[in-house]
Amino acid sequence: MAQSFVFSKADFDSFFRVLQSLGEVSAPIRVSDQSFAFKQINDPREIAWDALRTILPPKKFFYPPKETLLTYKDGQIEESVSDNKFQVIFGVHPCDLHGLGIMDTIFEAGPADTHYLQKRNHSLIVGLSCMPDKFCFCQSMGTSCATRGYDLFLTDLDDDFFLQVETPAGSAVLPQLPMLRPAEDADKERYKDYWLRREKAFTNGFAPDNLRATMDMEWNNSLWDDLGKRCLSCGNCTPVCPTCYCFDLVDIASLSDDEGSRVREWDSCQFVGFAQVAGDYNFRPSPVDRLKFWYRHKLHGFDDAFASRTCVGCGRCTVSCPAGIDDLVQVVKTLQGQKEGKE
Repeated sequence: MAQSFVFSKADFDSFFRVLQSLGEVSAPIRVSDQSFAFKQINDPREIAWDALRTILPPKKFFYPPKETLLTYKDGQIEESVSDNKFQVIFGVHPCDLHGLGIMDTIFEAGPADTHYLQKRNHSLIVGLSCMPDKFCFCQSMGTSCATRGYDLFLTDLDDDFFLQVETPAGSAVLPQLPMLRPAEDADKERYKDYWLRREKAFTNGFAPDNLRATMDMEWNNSLWDDLGKRCLSCGNCTPVCPTCYCFDLVDIASLSDDEGSRVREWDSCQFVGFAQVAGDYNFRPSPVDRLKFWYRHKLHGFDDAFASRTCVGCGRCTVSCPAGIDDLVQVVKTLQGQKEGKE
C-alpha cells in the first residue's frame, strides 16, 4: 500500500464532512427490509453499514441506465455533454471495486468512451471492508481484497478505521484530515488479523483453477438444458451485475423530424431480441443459448482477451434471479463434479 493511517470512529463525522466538501456523497442506504441502494446522502447517519450488496452496483454512477450521447437539430449534430459534478462514492466493497476496475478496462479501450471517463475522472471512490454472507463467493474469483478501482479504503478495526491511500486523488484529501495518525505496527497487526478472519468467514465458493477447462469441456452438459427450461429471459441478472456493459442505441426523433437525440440504454444478452439480426435470424434463439453465453463470458470468455474474469463473486445474480437458476456457485460445482466424478 502507498500510505496507511488510522483514525477513531468517533471522528467519522468530521471525515464525512471533508468528503462532503469535495462534492455530492453517495453511500449505501436501506430502502426496504432486505434491500440497499447507493443514494446521495447529507448525513452520515443515513449510511447502512450492514449493507453487503446494493440492488444496482456502483457502475450506475459512470455508466447510467439511460444516457443521451448526442443531439441533432437543423442538420447540426452536437455531442451531449452532461454537467459532471464531482461526486464521492462511499462504501464500495472489494468485489464492486474489482467490478469498477473491469469497467475501466472496457471503457478505456480504444476508442475510449468519453462519457464514461468524464464521470469517472470527476469522482473519488472510498472503499469499505465487509464480512461475507452465504451468497458471497468473491474469494473464489480472486476479488475478496481491494487491489484497484479506489482512491481511499477503510477497514473496520472495532473502534477505529484503518485508512489506505492508493491514488494521487486520495492523497490530495489528506491535508484536510487532521484526525489521521500514521499506522503503527500494532495497527498493522490488527489490520492483518481482520483480513485473516474475513478469509476464514467465507462459506460459499468453488475451486476456481479449472474454470476454463470446465466451461469448455462441459459446454454440452445436460445441466444447461435444465436451466434453460426454467429461465424466464427476464434479464434480471445483467443490470445487477457489476460488469455487464451491453447497451442498445436508440434514435428518438421529433414529430417534425428535424431534431432528435441518440440515447444509450442498458441492454441484456438474456433478452430474446438481443442477438436478432437482419433477415430475421437470431444466433442465440433459445434461453439455453443465451444462458450458456452469459455464464461463459462471466467465467471464461473475458479471460481470453484481458486475463480477467468478469464475475466478481458479489452474489447479486443469485439473489435477484426469480427462477433460482443463477446460483452460479452451485452451477460451477455441478459442472466440476460431473467432469471429475465427485457428484
